Amino acid sequence: MRKTLSVLITVLALSSMLFGGWEFDEVLVSYPELEISSSWGIHGVAADNSGNIWYTMYGIPTGTYYPTASDTVETIGIHVVNAAGEPLSFSPIDFITVNGVTDTLTVSCRGLMKMPDGSILASFGNGNLYKINAADGTGLAKWTHPEGGSMTKPGVDDAGNIYIGKVSRNFSVKMLNSDLIYQSDVIAEYPYINRAIAVSGDGQNIYLGSTWTGAGVMKYHSDIPGVLPHEPDLTTPVLGNWATPGVMDTTVTVYDDTTIIGTDTTIVTVSDTSITQHYEYLWAEDVSMGPEGYIYAGNTEIAFCTDSTHGAQWFVYDEDGNEMYSFGEPEGGIEGGTFNGRGAAFSADGMTMYLADWGYNTVTVWSKTPDGVDRAITLPNAFNLQQNFPNPFNPSTAIPFELHENGLVELTVFDVNGREVATLVNEQLTAGSHSAQFNGSNLSSGLYIYQLSFNGEVSAKNMLLVK
Repeated sequence: MRKTLSVLITVLALSSMLFGGWEFDEVLVSYPELEISSSWGIHGVAADNSGNIWYTMYGIPTGTYYPTASDTVETIGIHVVNAAGEPLSFSPIDFITVNGVTDTLTVSCRGLMKMPDGSILASFGNGNLYKINAADGTGLAKWTHPEGGSMTKPGVDDAGNIYIGKVSRNFSVKMLNSDLIYQSDVIAEYPYINRAIAVSGDGQNIYLGSTWTGAGVMKYHSDIPGVLPHEPDLTTPVLGNWATPGVMDTTVTVYDDTTIIGTDTTIVTVSDTSITQHYEYLWAEDVSMGPEGYIYAGNTEIAFCTDSTHGAQWFVYDEDGNEMYSFGEPEGGIEGGTFNGRGAAFSADGMTMYLADWGYNTVTVWSKTPDGVDRAITLPNAFNLQQNFPNPFNPSTAIPFELHENGLVELTVFDVNGREVATLVNEQLTAGSHSAQFNGSNLSSGLYIYQLSFNGEVSAKNMLLVK
């Protein structure tokens, strides 16, 4: 067993480069004159259908407007560049006109999102949401939150419905149609400070982060979006919960009449005045929906979450809350490093990703690595482990393999965390073609690794269970 586990660690390390990951390409936008900051930076990114990249700044004026000879107004505009990083003719956008009324963009943007029709949504700190023509930067529609104030980055489903809330805690999430007309409150109240909303294509699942203090990413579900409210999905675990079970999340002062209630409230160490507690939750500064239906969450910088293991990097989850992988070198510099993610956008083909980073003031370009569906990790190739079929599968699949000689065969299935979930074969087999059946009916959707050990050699491949 020890040998099998050590080989699996190698397989997992190699697999992380072969499937589902992202490789840093280049820095598309940077502001080298700005220091690394926890107070301002690039805040939001979107990729339009023409391959142009939109981004915004927070707290950094990008233009100056002179309405009269004695007045000066600083603008915080929306920037648009092509794939080479060159500004388009209408960039930056400092003014937006809708129905004959022109607004000057003097308040920081809180997020950008591409609509299914190709237009761009931009939400602002004064409660305004704009729909913008991606071809020329002109305004198409405007909606103002009835309670004003800073709004989240909007989420959008495949039908063009828009889901938006406020950054502050204990506010509702509202649904608008594609013309920015209010439809309903889909979540009555969300208890955490949250900067971004991610929505599944069918609109049934909404994912909300927690910025201060980190409590992971919560999933809400509705069978009929806009008709039935979205309720907490209690069958899906909190995304980004690394806390040790039974250990509390924060430090509190204890008085004689203090009562501690709730879950994860086991006292670890007690003094006369305080309880020492432990926390390892995702502080999601951004939550985005990837082209494959995965949820991308950017954890905050290490200084904020004080978690050097998970801070300042991106984590990817499937719809059931399983952590698929992470990427980005935590605070490793602008060349492939990640400091404080504030937006993820994807090209039309899903093979290129653009990340907005708050602290580094950058937009970086990442390429999707091969998914490893038809690639094996073999040391050496003394036999032939073939790709399972069908793949993806639900719930059963066949795993074929060929042996060039007689020998001891062990075929084992692991999840992406290295836990063994099934042993399909463990016996002497003769040379020739063989096949084993795997049934994942009792497992969650996600990526699994099947490993064949034969006469001291190992080969492994990935397979995807989709329910």
